[in-house]
Amino acid sequence: MPDFLSPGEYFRQMKSRPRKQFGQHFLAQPATALRIVQSAELSDADAVVEIGPGLGALTRFILPRVKKLHLIELDKKIVEYLRERTAAENVFIHQQDALSVDFGNLAGTSEKRLVVLGNLPYHISSPLMFHLLENFPAVGRAVFMVQKEVGGRFAAVPGTKDYGVLTVLLGIYSRVRTLFTVGPGQFYPPPRVDSVVLRIDFAEEHPRGPDFDFLRKLVSKAFQQRRKTLGNSLAGVFHLSSAALMEAFERASIDPKRRPETLSPNEFLALAALIRSYAANDSR
Repeated sequence: MPDFLSPGEYFRQMKSRPRKQFGQHFLAQPATALRIVQSAELSDADAVVEIGPGLGALTRFILPRVKKLHLIELDKKIVEYLRERTAAENVFIHQQDALSVDFGNLAGTSEKRLVVLGNLPYHISSPLMFHLLENFPAVGRAVFMVQKEVGGRFAAVPGTKDYGVLTVLLGIYSRVRTLFTVGPGQFYPPPRVDSVVLRIDFAEEHPRGPDFDFLRKLVSKAFQQRRKTLGNSLAGVFHLSSAALMEAFERASIDPKRRPETLSPNEFLALAALIRSYAANDSR
């Protein structure tokens, strides 16, 4: 197993500190890192993408388990450190922002979908989820550690204040499970918040209905003013006439006076499919 340094050892040797602009909080508890990796249920046939490997807390446990490992790291000095400790034919290090990664390209022509893991910098957690959804179906499953408050939004249920656009889209394309909580004391330096580990299992096939861009636009419009009813929020959406919109609501068996946070992901999907159909007819 590669000789990875603890965060304390690394920064003492480098005579430096974690970089605030990258949101660096390094997991310093090996037992927790192992538990995260085990939660992904990796096999030796898997191709894995690790987002923000940092000093290798997860990497050291992923390496012996998989066929191919892509490491996505933005910090140039840490990239150099990783190159020294992961010199193997099955490891590929990419110095880039995770939000610019083409997961479809990393998956290549393999029939086996990618597994993505990471202790995510808090500021990219939500944008990365949207990016993964845009790259569906290249990713089969993911295990992430995120800020507890953010994780609550990913796994929220209808009717709660945390339920929103990303919750709905994740609910359409995947199943999100909260696995366990990680306290600030397990990081170097400690963040001011608790973290939570989530597992996301993506659907085997694209849901029957509109494409992701259409769904995102419609759901975002619905939640733009949460206190409005759906009928008012979606008025004029995709240049749809009022009569056609009301007919879409009726066919979906959804009361237009309901508010967006009361609809399940499947109800949003059904409504979106009908609205797309009526919008296509109206534009002819």
